Amino acid sequence: MKRGTRGGSVRVQGSRHPFALTALALAASMQAAYAQTGSAAPAGSTAANEAQLPAVSVRADSMDAPTYGARNATSATKSDTPIAETPQSISVVTSDQIRAQGAQRVEEALRYSAGVRTEPIVDSRRGNYQIRGFLASQMGQYLDGLKLPHSGGYGGWEVDPYSLQRIDIVRGPASVLYGQSSPGGMINQVSKRPQRYTENEINVSVGNFDRKEISGDFTGALDKDGKVLYRLTALGRDSGTQTDHVDDDRLFLAPQITWRPTDATSFTFYAQAYRDRSGNSANFLPAVGTISPLGNGRKIPVSLFTGEPNFDQFDREQYMTGYEFSHRLNDTVTLRQNLRYAHLHVDYKDIGGSGGLTSYTTGPYRLRRIGLIANESYDVFTVDNQAQIKLSHGMFDHTLLVGFDYQRTSFDRLFGQTTVAAQPTLDVFNPVYGNFVAPNFQTDTHTSRQQVGVYLQDMVKIADRVVLQLAGRYDKAKVSADTRNLTSGAVTRTDTDDGRFTGRAGLLWQGPYGLSPYVSYSTSFEPTNAIALYGGGMPKPTTGRQYETGVKWQPAGSRSFAQLSLFNLTQQNVLTTSPVPGQFSQVGEVRSRGVELEGTWSVTSNFNVLASYTYTDAEVTEAGPGAPNAGKTPQFVPKHMASLWADYRLSSGVLQGVWFGGGVRYVGKTYDQTNTVEVPSFTLFDLAASYSFAKNYTLRLNVNNLFDKEYVAACDSATNCYYGRSRTVIGTLTYRW
Repeated sequence: MKRGTRGGSVRVQGSRHPFALTALALAASMQAAYAQTGSAAPAGSTAANEAQLPAVSVRADSMDAPTYGARNATSATKSDTPIAETPQSISVVTSDQIRAQGAQRVEEALRYSAGVRTEPIVDSRRGNYQIRGFLASQMGQYLDGLKLPHSGGYGGWEVDPYSLQRIDIVRGPASVLYGQSSPGGMINQVSKRPQRYTENEINVSVGNFDRKEISGDFTGALDKDGKVLYRLTALGRDSGTQTDHVDDDRLFLAPQITWRPTDATSFTFYAQAYRDRSGNSANFLPAVGTISPLGNGRKIPVSLFTGEPNFDQFDREQYMTGYEFSHRLNDTVTLRQNLRYAHLHVDYKDIGGSGGLTSYTTGPYRLRRIGLIANESYDVFTVDNQAQIKLSHGMFDHTLLVGFDYQRTSFDRLFGQTTVAAQPTLDVFNPVYGNFVAPNFQTDTHTSRQQVGVYLQDMVKIADRVVLQLAGRYDKAKVSADTRNLTSGAVTRTDTDDGRFTGRAGLLWQGPYGLSPYVSYSTSFEPTNAIALYGGGMPKPTTGRQYETGVKWQPAGSRSFAQLSLFNLTQQNVLTTSPVPGQFSQVGEVRSRGVELEGTWSVTSNFNVLASYTYTDAEVTEAGPGAPNAGKTPQFVPKHMASLWADYRLSSGVLQGVWFGGGVRYVGKTYDQTNTVEVPSFTLFDLAASYSFAKNYTLRLNVNNLFDKEYVAACDSATNCYYGRSRTVIGTLTYRW
């Protein structure tokens, strides 16, 4: 196991990932074999003007400055409506931005986006982010328009940002087109897809925490007519983390084939395979000892590992396969189908902090711990069928969307844990490992979910000035769970069967000077897990509603874009804590209202500025009987957040090919669940630079948390706090051809 290192030293060793190296070599050979048939057509030629897939920028470090933002994001409407004409707050994080800012996880790529709180927990097991005060990393995560639902256990889907063309952030309820979803919004991760013209790259990266990584991306045509296209993306990483004995190792491979027999038809078949070897970096440390010092005047080290090196593990295997089909019948009707099967398996063992220290004033300072063990398998089948119909009469232009989607999931979990009393404690300043009690499996749970949804949307453009959006959807969702006690043999079964209508209405006016004010109203629907409530009964579905108004600004012919939005969002039937630990009540309501301001300014073709500010006033307005959080601010939610990023590329002179950028991120103070622990605000600085030379080579350096600020990112309670991400330093050499 690798130990985390606070400094920036790098130790390069031989790769442990021959799988990734073989994949990269195979892709390079494939590209060479088809170099002539996949050569680029001259601009303006017949071949160049044929229908193509959307362009993917894989040359972010070329002589042009990175491209930020986008004019279109189909995630919000499932149609080709431009962002500036959609009555809803939407942002796009491009692959150029991901690369420029050195994001190694999807949650890191969202750091500079308004309304998104990222990394309240630095968790090597799964990403954590909220939108408008509501958790979106579990019920608001999508890949290519299809949901990656939360299993209800420790198994979480991970998507590597290197595989993505862009990330669409759709704020507010999205249930009307996507079904069960977080009321705060959704993140749609859009994969790189095969391109007609040959583009290839190989990256070699090293960094602190013993990081070594190799990745490659290869795309082009397999035939001279450009009707059969390929793409292969691969990555291998061997790395430690800021927590001792916790790894961040990954193998990733994604082959794809696109067949375009005619300009009107496209069929893309894809597959993905992930293998992650990690651990638990969250640690669960007390507020006294992290936010404030202990009696000896010291704080608990950020690098402390609270588990057991010879026991702890988090092994994840994740596989996906599916296809995207589109056929344009005529100028009026287009049919689309998106289908995917995904499988996730997690083998998790952990001895971790729980319940704080045995003493906070005098040593030894020993951390109470519990033991966990889980073996989980999760299968998800999803299909989305759409018919898009474009009609015009007089001054009215309609884009109708009719859809039907279906999702079925199956989750199996073996679980066991030890009590705090049964687990030996750990000295946080002088940890001695090897004294622990390994837990045994105690329960065997099977949970199945089915969801069917039918939706209809009409985007109406009136007199080329007014955009009216009307959409409605009906969902039917069933959840059933069987839990067997492995000691007694007793079986508990719970079932829920819920149906809900959700809707959206929006109005936008395209005014002068690129200004477009808008208003909208939307609702959400999210069935809860099939669990019995405190006092008896089954939970009702969680619902939400939002009122939003704002203005968008995009000058004609400019890459600059800005939007201001004001929102009032309420979530009902929220599960809240009860007087009995581990059980829940459900009469909760959470209200979140605020202001978001975000802009992308292309000052010149070589100079970009990104800026955002978020004000969020969130409150638990209703809580269950005996719950301690009524009238409190929800955990992790800051009232103020702000960020600023700027970069510049030198395109002439002796420093031609040099690019540099930097940013600052501010997160205001937050609270735990009961608002008894206040987590101080923090400000972080990031730095990036690159140099392109010899036509095909680029050297890039990314440093996040430049000054290695030690801070607490968030707290659940007085005994569960989480250190923020330490400084990361990554250097990358890229070769493109």
